[in-house]
Amino acid sequence: MSRTLAEEEVSRHNITATQPLTEQEIRTFVRGWYDALDLHVPLEDAYHLVSDQDLKMQYPDGDIRDFAGFKKWYDLITNLYFDENHYVQSVMINLKGTEADLEVVVGWQASWFPAPAPKSKRTSLNAYQKWKVRRSTRNRYGVEIVECVVDRFEYAPGFAQL
Repeated sequence: MSRTLAEEEVSRHNITATQPLTEQEIRTFVRGWYDALDLHVPLEDAYHLVSDQDLKMQYPDGDIRDFAGFKKWYDLITNLYFDENHYVQSVMINLKGTEADLEVVVGWQASWFPAPAPKSKRTSLNAYQKWKVRRSTRNRYGVEIVECVVDRFEYAPGFAQL
């Protein structure tokens, strides 16, 4: 059976499914997740950053539980929003061996064009999220999102709200 490029990279770094997570791995992964969203990476690349078994993501625009739900959400955001920038404000980490609970605050700026309006809209907000991550061999970070729940948005004054 052939291995994916991500599995080869995980193997090269001697990461195993039972190896405890580290704070540095998690921080690097969180940044990688948001970089993928900003760059609108191909769907399959983004999907390898989340669990393919027991996924639970709750966003204001819908719940995601499987590949079909992830694809629908990802197609929506990558076709609607442009000029996106995510800025990780803070990551609080509670390590539990091969799993961890996170509290993530990310600043997000993005534009979208609500046709037939004459101009695009721009938002700027901080999103407060709770994540559960675990060790994974599905991507080069060795970490995957199992749960992500958006608690709330705090909008910057003067910017459009979603």
